[in-house]
Amino acid sequence: MNRKALAVGVLLLGLAGCSKDPKTDGGHPPAVADNGQFAVLAGDGFHSDGSFDPRMTCDGSGDYSPPLVFRHVPAGTAELLLSMVDDDKTSPQGDPLIHWVQWKIPATATGLAEHTEPPGAREALSDLGEATYNGPCPPAGQTHHYRFTLLALSKPIDLPNGTAARKVLEAAEPLVTSTADFVATYKRS
Repeated sequence: MNRKALAVGVLLLGLAGCSKDPKTDGGHPPAVADNGQFAVLAGDGFHSDGSFDPRMTCDGSGDYSPPLVFRHVPAGTAELLLSMVDDDKTSPQGDPLIHWVQWKIPATATGLAEHTEPPGAREALSDLGEATYNGPCPPAGQTHHYRFTLLALSKPIDLPNGTAARKVLEAAEPLVTSTADFVATYKRS
């Protein structure tokens, strides 16, 4: 399987990752060594065990999109695409539930600030019916795993804001040059 197909396959199939159950620790993101590779990392909207801070979820007052850090975006990248899927809940199509897709993120971006959309970025219509960030909201007592995937694209995707997420991901598939991801968890009380 080629790297582009693998990147989109991971995104669409949402292969489950391993994470610990959430616990409160003051909101410090997990420590990750810089290995020189293309990466998307948790910002301060996550605890050190890899779980979401509640302010980034349906339990928070604003359901704010989390701050993220990008490292080592490959040279020649035209734009970035970010997605978040729930690996533990299926969509009506039978795939992992898409919570958020944002594209036209500048290749020069070093990350995303909390509850902020970069100038010119666009958001896709998620499986939840909104063209915006939809934070974790699993059933009470269940821990769900949310996969963030960052794609480096060789060419821009020219689709309008609010395009269905799967259509955006299909348009991205032949343009993927590199992929990075991490999994965060959330458990509602």
